[in-house]
Amino acid sequence: MIKFFKTVFFLLLFVYNAKATHIVGGEIYYTYLGGNSYEIKLLVYRDCFNGQAPFDNPASIGFFDSNFNLVTDVFVNITTQGNIANTITSPCLTPPSNVCYEFAEYNTVVSLNIPSGGLQVVYQRCCRNNSIINLVQQQGATYTTTIPDVAVVPVNSSPQFNLLPSTFICQNAPFRFDHAATDAEGDSLVYELCAPFDGASSFSPQPQPPDPPPYNTIVFQPPY
Repeated sequence: MIKFFKTVFFLLLFVYNAKATHIVGGEIYYTYLGGNSYEIKLLVYRDCFNGQAPFDNPASIGFFDSNFNLVTDVFVNITTQGNIANTITSPCLTPPSNVCYEFAEYNTVVSLNIPSGGLQVVYQRCCRNNSIINLVQQQGATYTTTIPDVAVVPVNSSPQFNLLPSTFICQNAPFRFDHAATDAEGDSLVYELCAPFDGASSFSPQPQPPDPPPYNTIVFQPPY
């Protein structure tokens, strides 16, 4: 089986004296445990230096069928929380001290009857950090993965990235990052560059349950 793995490899340009919100990234995975059981893992990253909002605790994760109908949603408390070490790709420079990234990991096991067409697993949160200067401000984020129809793929877990990227890259300097992922079934992975999804809003920053698909991509700030 070949899995198409959409990879958000997205350059975010920061200024550190700007008024900020908090979301800077996220990932969502599932692992098949047998029977109808699936482990769901959500990782959310926030700016803990400029960020104004804390992590959701609990987070609302929704499950939608192929017709975009909500099948169920679950509320998941934070399992692990901590800071990400500041690293930089150049040995000649040291990371600035006024930058802080924090992660929250959510884990839960759910029993799912996968309908025809599969299930889309979704988490949404607004808003992305306002110190990102190449995006229109007050946009949120949608993190999603799809559990396929078990009549087509009876045993399947989502791929997971092996490494976190460095928290800094140096302007006008080349860098290399291994963005490989591992698949539990050993399936072939195909990577695709794409724009991130928008999600939630400043009027409803923590939708419970998340809004149904399809989702719009974020809007870039001209001239980016």
